[in-house]
Amino acid sequence: MRKSLIAGFVLAALTAPTTFAAGGTEVLWDKFGVPHIFAPNLESMFYAHGWAQMHNQADLLLKLYGESRGRASEYWGPSNVAADRWVHLNGVPQRAQQWYQAQTPEFRRYLDAFAAGINAYAEAHPAHASSQYRVVLPVSGVDVVGHTLRAVHYMYMGSQQRMRSEVAPLLPARRTAEARGLLQEPIADAGSNTWTVGPSRSTSGKAMLVINPHLLWEDFYSYMEVHLTAPGYDLYGAPQIGFPVPVIGFNRHTGWGRTVNTIDTVDFYRLTIKNGKYEYDGALKDFETEVKSFKVLQPGGALTTESIAVRRSIHGPVVFDEQGVTVAMRVAGIDRPKMLEQWFRMGGAKNLEEFKTALRMESIPMWNANYADDQGHIMLVFNGLVAKRPMGDQAFWAKVVPGDTSKTMWTGYHSFDELPKSIDPKIGFNQNANEPPWLTTVPQLDPKKYPAYMAPGNEKMPTYRTRRSLRMLTEDNSITYDELVAYKHSTRMEAADAILPELLQAAQKSTDPAVGRAAKVLAAWDRHTDATSRGGVLFQVFVDRYFGTSETFESKLRVKYDPAKPLESGYGLNDPAAAVSALGLAAADCISLFGSLDVPWGDVFRYERGKLDVAANGGHGRMGVFRTMQFGRRKGNRFYGTHGETFVCAIEFGAPQKANCLLGYGNASQPGSPHIEDQLPLLAAKKLHPVWRERKEIEANLEKREALRAR
Repeated sequence: MRKSLIAGFVLAALTAPTTFAAGGTEVLWDKFGVPHIFAPNLESMFYAHGWAQMHNQADLLLKLYGESRGRASEYWGPSNVAADRWVHLNGVPQRAQQWYQAQTPEFRRYLDAFAAGINAYAEAHPAHASSQYRVVLPVSGVDVVGHTLRAVHYMYMGSQQRMRSEVAPLLPARRTAEARGLLQEPIADAGSNTWTVGPSRSTSGKAMLVINPHLLWEDFYSYMEVHLTAPGYDLYGAPQIGFPVPVIGFNRHTGWGRTVNTIDTVDFYRLTIKNGKYEYDGALKDFETEVKSFKVLQPGGALTTESIAVRRSIHGPVVFDEQGVTVAMRVAGIDRPKMLEQWFRMGGAKNLEEFKTALRMESIPMWNANYADDQGHIMLVFNGLVAKRPMGDQAFWAKVVPGDTSKTMWTGYHSFDELPKSIDPKIGFNQNANEPPWLTTVPQLDPKKYPAYMAPGNEKMPTYRTRRSLRMLTEDNSITYDELVAYKHSTRMEAADAILPELLQAAQKSTDPAVGRAAKVLAAWDRHTDATSRGGVLFQVFVDRYFGTSETFESKLRVKYDPAKPLESGYGLNDPAAAVSALGLAAADCISLFGSLDVPWGDVFRYERGKLDVAANGGHGRMGVFRTMQFGRRKGNRFYGTHGETFVCAIEFGAPQKANCLLGYGNASQPGSPHIEDQLPLLAAKKLHPVWRERKEIEANLEKREALRAR
């Protein structure tokens, strides 16, 4: 049993620094809980990475793998039935087996090694993982593949929440409100920022990169910092938990950030049902049918069986069948099994052409890729699998489409060369804050050069976060590394710059004392969301009152957005009187909720992790805050960060490379770890920690050393 679990490796844990033993693998843990893995070969590197993830994230990792098997109900009870049904409805366990077999023998060994490292750690530390999660052990290379398949294709992309959102408008009016009520569940705003600055805009003449995803601080979205080295491979980056490879990061020569792009990778088809069959091009077709089942653990310990009747049309599985509405789902990329290998090759690319070669694998179905290197190249690609659709624009495909005709059926994807991209632009920067690709750089990319379904057009006003990003980049022609880091931490509200001047002007005409007091506070406010900023809370309450919760404010602005002038349009107030009335109500709300009109931002908005509860800075991207944080009501009238500002890095390429990073919620989630909250004070202080790459500097900041020796 031991031999099968540890796959030929024997652990030798060392408590004091020793010389690296040739032929062995060493994990040097720095004082932030980041594992620096030094391995004699790639297989050993993957093994040590599995070991390290189990050390920092055991319970979460095993939970995620159990869910991705579709056995969470069997392990943990009825609350997991809906999630298991979705996994089995979409055939994740079976496709995981197929994907695993489709890997090259070499990469399959790496996946097996990662799983073996997880199992070996669990065997060597039997009390480390919680007993409720140890039931998932042992894990396999198939589990590794299956979890990444579920996380990307059926949670990021084809999620139950997305399905409900798109189907809701089709339901009868009497049920539409109920269906929309389902959407009140927290939905991750999986946004991000990323910048690359080229030599012409960099004071040092070196390319620079900002990596800045904004994901939930929990569950499958969680990241972990890791440094992976083996002969010919040296990558510092962040995998999501359970992923065997970083999905963002940088090596000695190149690096990339990613942002969720406006790519449409999932289509929903409404089927016309007659006599148990579905109509397609004038003929009736039989569904492919299959009954699947899984176990459900009951409170008394007994196991019951839950069965699912799966029906598949030519489009994909039927994912909704209620109230006379039958919908099938088609997901891009389930025919491209080498997603993990592509990330691995992106991480090993030593120059632009090698990075392009990795992207040409076209197995990662979504995310912009923003690249920089030590030769001064920068490139941003609207990356992913864009289906070659026979007709329509993206607005058409963003809704449920007719499934009774081959006119809406697609089978292939656009090539890498056909995707929108910006390579070494003359202005010297690329950026993305989740807007369509046209505002990547200046001058803008031309949407008319691409199919109308490629991405939304450029007519719609971008978020103020995008405007803030573009403004900071265009206003500085020579950016230093320190300025890059400062811009990344900017808490200024672009929405305030666009709206506040006319609000204050209109407030001067009001005779309401409350409006006068509120206007005085807003006039003195620095328009930032630093912890000590006074006035930001009041302005946030006003915006929620006047503009509601829409992502953009355009319908209530005096000057409408002009795509030709993205920074000089989209501002003011089209109804000053209504805005002043909303300000008076916001003032009353602010006094009622917080006891003051000028309550400091950090008294209301907080960061919490482990035992720490500290004043926060940053704000929602819709307000134009580049330091993007979202907060949810947690304790009384205090709001706590739920997602945003996850793995953050600023890199200047060249010799020597300059790099600093932060994982604000800490590099571990396992109960008892000292690294659950140790980076939170840096997050509150708007600081990053040094990235230690050389053995000497790692050992100068060493917490623990482990040697994993091959026999």
